[in-house]
Amino acid sequence: MKSLVTMPPEAELDALRQGAGLIRHDGGLLELRGSDRTDFLHNQCTSHVKGLAQGGWLQTLFLNPRGQIEFLGSVFNRPESLWLATDRPAELRQRFLRYIIFDQVEVAELPGYARLELIGPRAAEVLQAPRVGSFVEQGGALLARHVHGLELIVPLEGLQALRERVLSAGGVEVGSGAYDLWRIERGVAGNLEALGELPQEVGLEERVSYQKGCYLGQEIMARLEARGNTRYRLMALRGEGLGPGAEVRRGEKAVGRVGTVALSPQEGPLGLALLRKEVQAGEELWVGEASVRALELPLR
Repeated sequence: MKSLVTMPPEAELDALRQGAGLIRHDGGLLELRGSDRTDFLHNQCTSHVKGLAQGGWLQTLFLNPRGQIEFLGSVFNRPESLWLATDRPAELRQRFLRYIIFDQVEVAELPGYARLELIGPRAAEVLQAPRVGSFVEQGGALLARHVHGLELIVPLEGLQALRERVLSAGGVEVGSGAYDLWRIERGVAGNLEALGELPQEVGLEERVSYQKGCYLGQEIMARLEARGNTRYRLMALRGEGLGPGAEVRRGEKAVGRVGTVALSPQEGPLGLALLRKEVQAGEELWVGEASVRALELPLR
């Protein structure tokens, strides 16, 4: 399989590693209103939304009945509503509508906003961010801090002003190539790795609360907490022939699949992969006819 990679500019990669890199994401916003909005969302996702203070935010997951991830999202608790950022808002809204029966909740798409992240050790300095777990509103934009930087929800009419503010403070705009390589180096799962998989197997267990009641997929989460018998984990792969979705083999036996792929200036082709837990770092594996090497995460 041909590798689907591009060379990320060095300046973009350096910004994500050492400074502040601004990346724009696909997707949009949902708004939940009504007296039952908090209870409803709490019962739909993996996180403890009922414990979220006003002005607080969290990253969460939406599972299917088998405990597999269907959507990733971020929840913002605002004075009169909950905002939910996700890459497929229309599809997630349709899921919610199937479950609204007697709940006093309305779900609508909010057009006119862009989703961005400012990533890197200088991100909080560039935009003077709040503490981790909270957000602030500045000029109509939401700035929410996480461990890697900031998540930003920005009105389209304010996008250029925010861009200029970031660049004037020393930030750098980055493309998908540099961002994908940064995620691979740190083992940060995106949609290619996460969708259809268990949170515990793709490094997203921190988005799962084991102290809450029933929600879609909760029975599987409780079983995994009790038994801990996951079969896969995220690792990196290095070598030619990597391609998103490709099967990874040990000899003739399939042991996983490739997710995101990018080209490192220092390491050559790298990929995130979901591999069986018995695979060891340094082991030779195969993708198609190409030999690849399994690597422990994080790489940097």
